[in-house]
Amino acid sequence: MINSKKLPSKITEVLVNQATFKNNPAKINPTYINYFFGSNGTGKSTIARTIRSCNGVTFATGTTAEDYKIMLYDQDYIERNVRSNENLPGVYTINSTNAEIQKNIDELKKKKETLDEKRANAIEDRDRHEQKLEQLNHQFYSNCWDKTEAIRKAFAKTQNGFKASKKKFVDKLLETAPLSQDIQKLKDLYDTAYADDAKQYPKFNELIDPSILDKVQDNEILSIAIVNSADTQLATFLKQIGATEWAQQGHSEFQKRTDGRCPYCSRKLGPSFEQEFQRSFDDQYENNRQRLSLFLENYRETANNLFSFIRKIPEPLYPTIGRQNYNDKLNAIKGAIAGNIEKIRSKIEEPLKIVELDSLKTMLTELLGMIDKFNALIDENNAIVASKSTKRRECKEAVFGLLAFNMKDLVTNYQQDKSKKNDEIKTQQMIIKEVDTSLNSINDKIAELNKQTVETETAMKHINIMLQDSGFQGFKLRPAKAPSDDKETPTINYEVVRTETNTVAKNLSEGERNFIAFMYFLQQVYGSDNMNGNLKGKIIIIDDPVSSMDSSTLFIVSAEIRKLVSICRNNADNRRNLTDENFIKQIFIFTHNALFQREVSYEYANEYDYVSFYLVSKKNNCSDIKLCEQLNPNYPTHRMNVNPVKNSYATLWEGYQQASGAALINVMRRILEYYFLQICGHSRSSLRKHILEDNKDKFIQDGFQNYNLASAILSYITDESMGISDDVLFVETDVNDDQCREIFELIFQCMGQEQHFNMMMNK
Repeated sequence: MINSKKLPSKITEVLVNQATFKNNPAKINPTYINYFFGSNGTGKSTIARTIRSCNGVTFATGTTAEDYKIMLYDQDYIERNVRSNENLPGVYTINSTNAEIQKNIDELKKKKETLDEKRANAIEDRDRHEQKLEQLNHQFYSNCWDKTEAIRKAFAKTQNGFKASKKKFVDKLLETAPLSQDIQKLKDLYDTAYADDAKQYPKFNELIDPSILDKVQDNEILSIAIVNSADTQLATFLKQIGATEWAQQGHSEFQKRTDGRCPYCSRKLGPSFEQEFQRSFDDQYENNRQRLSLFLENYRETANNLFSFIRKIPEPLYPTIGRQNYNDKLNAIKGAIAGNIEKIRSKIEEPLKIVELDSLKTMLTELLGMIDKFNALIDENNAIVASKSTKRRECKEAVFGLLAFNMKDLVTNYQQDKSKKNDEIKTQQMIIKEVDTSLNSINDKIAELNKQTVETETAMKHINIMLQDSGFQGFKLRPAKAPSDDKETPTINYEVVRTETNTVAKNLSEGERNFIAFMYFLQQVYGSDNMNGNLKGKIIIIDDPVSSMDSSTLFIVSAEIRKLVSICRNNADNRRNLTDENFIKQIFIFTHNALFQREVSYEYANEYDYVSFYLVSKKNNCSDIKLCEQLNPNYPTHRMNVNPVKNSYATLWEGYQQASGAALINVMRRILEYYFLQICGHSRSSLRKHILEDNKDKFIQDGFQNYNLASAILSYITDESMGISDDVLFVETDVNDDQCREIFELIFQCMGQEQHFNMMMNK
C-alpha cells in the first residue's frame, strides 16, 4: 500500500485544453510549490495563462479566485510594464489635463501658510506659560526640600535614591498620601529596620497552665486526718503516750541497723516483736502515710520543674526588657513554693493535722502576663529583622506619609497655581491641535493629488534597495527632473543609470529590461493591496524569468525566487523556516533553463508532500504534462519526487540504488572517484591510507572479508582517472550486494561525509 499523498493547496485542479492541449486536454492537481520544466514551445506559457485566467481552474472548497491576488510574470507583463522610454508603471507626467490639480495644490499651500503662522503664535504663547510653570515647579521643589530637612536627616536611610534630586524627592512626596505618624514608634521601626547590627532574639518560655501547682495529683490527702486504728497492746500504749508517729518513724529509720535491739534502750527484742509491731499499725494508716510522702515528692518535683522553666532567661536578652520586676515575681513564687513544702512536711510529722497550701495561680498568671508582654516586643523585633526589606519599605512609606502630612498646605497652594498654569497651556495646545488637524487635512488633500508621484518614488526606492541587497552592480535608478522643476515639484519620472559611468542608459539589453521588470514584479509581490497595507493571499505564477539574462543575473533572480518559495513553504511546513511570512499561498514556476531549474528547486526536491515536479513535452503538435514521481527505494510504501533536470553525478546515485553485482561495484567506484578525488581533492594514496589503515579496525570487526572487499573497491580508483566514464569494469563472482552497500556507506562515514551520503540517498 502506497502511503504518500500530495497536500492540496488553494488551486486544487487545473484543466488545460487550449492551443496545443486542445486535442489532448491535460489535468493536474497542484500542491503548494509546483515546478514545470520543458523546452521552448512545449506549452508552458499556455499552462501559466490558463492558471492566471482561472478558466478551467478549481479552487479549494469555500474559496474562489476573488479571495486571492493571482500574479503572473511572463513576456506580456514585461511589455506592459517596461516601455521603450525605460519608465515603469506608476510614473506620471503632469500635463495640461493635470493643470487644475496643480492650481488646487497652490491654493491649499496658501491656506497652509496662514495656518502655519497661527500655529507658530500659539506655540510661542504655550512656551511662555510652560516657562512660568517651570519656575513655579522650581520654587516649590526648593521650598519642600528646605522645610523637610530635619525629618529627612532624622530618617536619612529612607531617603536613598532621593538625596541628589529635588524633583525626584518632590515627585515621590506628591504621590504619597498624607498621614500623621507617632514619631517615637516610627523611630523605633526605623532603628530596627535600618540597623546594621539588628538581629532576632529568643523568647521567654511561656507558662501553659498557671494553676499547675494547685492541681498536683492527690492533694486531697492534706485535708485528711491520718489516724492509726489498730487495737494491739503496743498500739494502745503508743496512743496513750502520743508516740504512735514517733515509734513509726524510729522503726522506719533504725529497724535494720540495731541487730535485734531496741534503738532507744538497747534491750534485746523478742522474736515476735517485729510481728507485734506491724500488727500495731493498720493498713489504712500506712497507705495514707505513703500517699502523703508521694504527694510531697510530686509537689516538689512539679515545683522544681516549674521554677526551672520560668526562671530561665533567654540569652541574649532583648535589650529593651527590664528584669527587675520579673526577678521580684520569681522570688515571690519561690518563697510561696518553699512555704507550701514546709506545710506538707509538717503534715508528715503530724498526720492528724489538716493542711491547706497557698495557691500560686495568681502569681503565676501575673508572671505569664509579663512574659506575654516581653515576647510581644521580641516578636515585633524579630518580625522586622526577618523581613527587613518589607519593613524598610513600610518605614520609608511612613516617613514620606509624615513628610506629605507636614507639607500638605504648601502642596495644596502649589497644585492650585499649577492647575491655572496648565489650563493656560491647554488652551494654547488646543489651538495648536485644531491647526494641526486643518494642516493634516490640507496635507492629505495634497498627498491625494500627488499620490501617483509618491507611488513612483516608492517603487524606485524599493527596486534600488533590492538591487543593492542582491549585489547587482550593473545599473541603478534615480529621479529625473526637468530643468524648470523647482525643489517642491514632485518627482514624476526616473531614469536608469549605469553604475560604472553614472550616465543614463540610452539602450537597455533585453536581459536588463527583463531584470528591471522582474524587480518591479517582486516589489508588487511584497507590496500591499490597498492604502491600509493589508495583504491579500497571493498565488504567484512565474514563466521563464531568466530569458536573455547572463549567469550573474540568473543567480540573483534564482535567489529571489527561492525567497518566494520559502514564504509559500510556510503554509505547509513552518519548521526550519527562514521567514515568518506566509502570504504567498501557492506558487507555479515554469522554465526551459536547466541551470535555473536546479537553482530554484534543489532545496525542496525531497519534500514530496507539498512540492511537485512536472515535465511539459510536445509531440506531433500535441502537448502533454507528466507528474515526475516514483516509488522511494528506501521506503517502498512511499513515493518521491523526481526532478526532470539531473546532473551526471545525481544520475550515478540513482544508478547506485538500482544496480547489483559488478554494475554496482562500477557505480560505487565512479562515485568515490568523482566525489573524493575531484570534489574533495584527496589523492588515491591518501584515500586508501585513511580508509584501509587509519580506520582498519572498523572493517575487520567481523573478519577480513569486509576489509578485502573495501580494498578491492578502492583498487579501481586511480589518480589519473579524473572524470566520470564507463570504460572500467569490475569482474567478481558471488558479489554480495548488501555487503557492498554496507562497505560503501562505511567508507563515507570514515571520511566524515555521512551527511553527504544521507543527502544523496534521500535519507
